[in-house]
Amino acid sequence: MMKRIPFFFALLLTLALQPRTAGAEPAKAPAPAAAAQPAERNLQTDMAKGKSLFVRKEYAEARKLFEEIVINSGGNPKAKSLHAARLWLAKTLFMQQDAKGAAEQLELLLKNPAASGLEPATIYEAHFDLAACRLMLGQKLPAALDYLNVGVSAAPAGMEKVRETALGNARLIACTMLGADEITALERVAKTPDLQAFFLNERMQKYLRENNTGAFKSSIPLTETLLRSPSVSPLYRQLLLSLQQQQKALAKGTMKERRIGILLPLEFTVYSRSSALPAGNRVFAGLHNRLLKQQINQPELLINTATASTSGREKNPAEKLIASHRPTLLIGPLFSAEAVEAARAAKSAKIPLVTPTATDSRITDNNPWCFQLNPTHEERGRIAARELLKTSKPEAVAAIAEKSPYLEEMAKGFLDEIKLAGTKKVVYGALAADTDSAAAATAIGGMRGKTFDALYLPMDKPAVIDRTLSLLESSRTGYKRLLGSGIWEEKPVLTRFKGRIPNGITFFSDYHTEYDGAKTAEIASSQQLLWNTPLSAYFWYGYDTLDYLLNLLALKPVGGARELAQALRSAPLFRAHYSSYEFGGGNVNRSMNVLRHESNATRKIR
Repeated sequence: MMKRIPFFFALLLTLALQPRTAGAEPAKAPAPAAAAQPAERNLQTDMAKGKSLFVRKEYAEARKLFEEIVINSGGNPKAKSLHAARLWLAKTLFMQQDAKGAAEQLELLLKNPAASGLEPATIYEAHFDLAACRLMLGQKLPAALDYLNVGVSAAPAGMEKVRETALGNARLIACTMLGADEITALERVAKTPDLQAFFLNERMQKYLRENNTGAFKSSIPLTETLLRSPSVSPLYRQLLLSLQQQQKALAKGTMKERRIGILLPLEFTVYSRSSALPAGNRVFAGLHNRLLKQQINQPELLINTATASTSGREKNPAEKLIASHRPTLLIGPLFSAEAVEAARAAKSAKIPLVTPTATDSRITDNNPWCFQLNPTHEERGRIAARELLKTSKPEAVAAIAEKSPYLEEMAKGFLDEIKLAGTKKVVYGALAADTDSAAAATAIGGMRGKTFDALYLPMDKPAVIDRTLSLLESSRTGYKRLLGSGIWEEKPVLTRFKGRIPNGITFFSDYHTEYDGAKTAEIASSQQLLWNTPLSAYFWYGYDTLDYLLNLLALKPVGGARELAQALRSAPLFRAHYSSYEFGGGNVNRSMNVLRHESNATRKIR
């Protein structure tokens, strides 16, 4: 295990000794060099073409092109084209699920970096990609060590994002894949007291989850050593103090436990210069952030979590997690296809499953054990209709949806609810971005020259919204109230159309735009300290989900799984930091944030 560490000392030394620029050219370049310049330019053109194919996910063609560049580089170990081609060939092989072949290319690239004139940035990125390959090959601890060594090394100029992602990946692997004793190896590599405290705390929590109280108690002196460090940040100081409180609870026999299983699409891919981390990783960051807050505030309650990835090749991860961990509650998955499968496993085991984001109605249909925090598309439309019906009894209502299955489902739910309320005059139309003028005129033909009490527009694309409003103006179609779903909550859209929606617009969103400033700053600070990434929508899906469930469990004692499922159905409205939750006796959240935009300002109504 520890034989890997000197290898990374070599990495650090290599980075330090590398010149700022590639190897200098001789004073007099030999004649063949001039003749080789067009070929080199062709290789650069081919590289650009290969990268473009990679971005378009045309991996077979990209691989072929990168392999040709490797061959055409003439075997010159100092050729920049060879270095770049090997790096991108490895990325392409990885995306084709050939981690072994990708690792071989990276190891060839890194075989003698100083002699080959490999640039520091290329070395750094290659080590990051090699960590991803090793993880795909099942080498979890070596991958975590690779990521951590990249993360604690000085990043070459422009590679700060690689460093931040590497640190986050090392933490994520420790939290979800490694055993307590394996994490000890990461503690040895961690350079700062905060990083050491993170891994120590995770190791200690795993000892508690495994009921290894002996190892927990024997490791407590390490917390006292770290607490004496003046550079430990306030968050980690709180975590270390909570470990001491957990020791006291163990001594008193007052420790309690809640077992939660987590199903997320955790992804560790090669570096692609994308600013967005995978959705599942960001949701886990939110869950973990809230979990640590719970540990600090109530250290005598152990939230015993186990995480399984739904993005791997392993079949039935939900069934295996239930069998191995025996949770009383499941959180996840994120995406509907995986959530439908997990819902069957939850129903069979009679364990409540709460999915933060999936919207397919099959998840909860005839399944009393599964709950959706993100309303189904039809339910979103019904929520908009119920909001309208709170203040009026419309006689004439219209809906125009962007042509997309889920947006058209929103329109259907809206109109079905309106009809149930007794409205007789209901008109529907649908538009796509490429709808020609004649088809567009036909789609809203039943609205021409009429005025409606309300008009509902479930739309995503600004071009479709723009065209719809233009058609309504040209056909002299009027409306007293305008309601929107989709990207209407985004300020650029509202600003663009503010002159064309003079009466304002009510729109419906998963989240609201006005947070509590002090609380947001605190969470953002801890998020940055823990995961080196900014807050995102997916972060809040994780944070608010666990916040909701922990508050529900604290509301009153809940016995078995059946009582927990009933408690979810009957729980009162809960306003989390990011969103609102209320099942209203069913299995689908019936609450969304209702916002009003008028007079150039957006405010939350509910």
